Amino acid sequence: MNINDSLKVYLKYVKYEKNLSANTVNAYSKDLLHFINYLKNLGISKTSDLSLDAFRKYLRYLDNFKYSNRTIIRKYSSYMNFFRFLEDSQYTNIQLTQLINVPKKHHRFYSFLSQKEIETLLESIKPVNCASIRNRALIELIYSTGARVSEAAGILLKDVDLRNREISVTGKGRKQRILYVNQSALKWIEIYLKVRDKIVSSKNRDKYVIDDYLFLNKFGKKLSVRSIGTIVKESLKKAGIEKNITPHGIRHTFATHLLQEGAGIREIQELLGHKNISTTQIYTHLNVKKLKRDYNSFHPRAG
Repeated sequence: MNINDSLKVYLKYVKYEKNLSANTVNAYSKDLLHFINYLKNLGISKTSDLSLDAFRKYLRYLDNFKYSNRTIIRKYSSYMNFFRFLEDSQYTNIQLTQLINVPKKHHRFYSFLSQKEIETLLESIKPVNCASIRNRALIELIYSTGARVSEAAGILLKDVDLRNREISVTGKGRKQRILYVNQSALKWIEIYLKVRDKIVSSKNRDKYVIDDYLFLNKFGKKLSVRSIGTIVKESLKKAGIEKNITPHGIRHTFATHLLQEGAGIREIQELLGHKNISTTQIYTHLNVKKLKRDYNSFHPRAG
């Protein structure tokens, strides 16, 4: 089978059969197109011509890009899932998935804000206009719920249940889950909803149709993931916090503070929407670091 045709079939499979998110399908597509274009340079155009030697040559070629361990692990996932599909569909005779050793993931500690820093960040966002009110509500929501940035961006008005302080979101694998909103975030979302439509400038209000998403940009459209990242970055700068924190870092802050206050790892797993408990284990390591620091600081014979 032509390898380009097999990729088209595979992408339809992961989209419609596996029900993977659009972001995941796009990531697979980019990784595999890059791989297939390299194979063309080797004269390989059919799935039956795939070989371990060709894949190893491609891996050596990837070394030129100096990708991080995290990116390499993600790319391996793209390749291995594709190869497994080809094997199961009998588009190739070679069992590449049995011959390839996937590199180990290097665990890293994520940056997060202390409880004092998150308070400083939130209080520094003054409600001087519609955009600043939106920004305060947005960051309050992420810290209150531990929402992924893509989940926060995708919230529709119909997903918000203020009465029960709940928000329905679509997470990874298009799985639905409920976010639980604290009182502070609830207050700022209610304030924002009163001015939400006014975030669109008066000159654009008749020109653009306002979307049904909760968080809007000045054109009345869905606030993008990139824009949310910019909002967090600029808010940190104004607050005088020099840590390199992304919206995902606010999510880590949520989980870390819960653990520090006594929440169980299983409960945190559910709140974060992690499929596997192993993904949530990083927060245990974070708390162990804190315990060691506290021990060295406070035990009379620690030194």
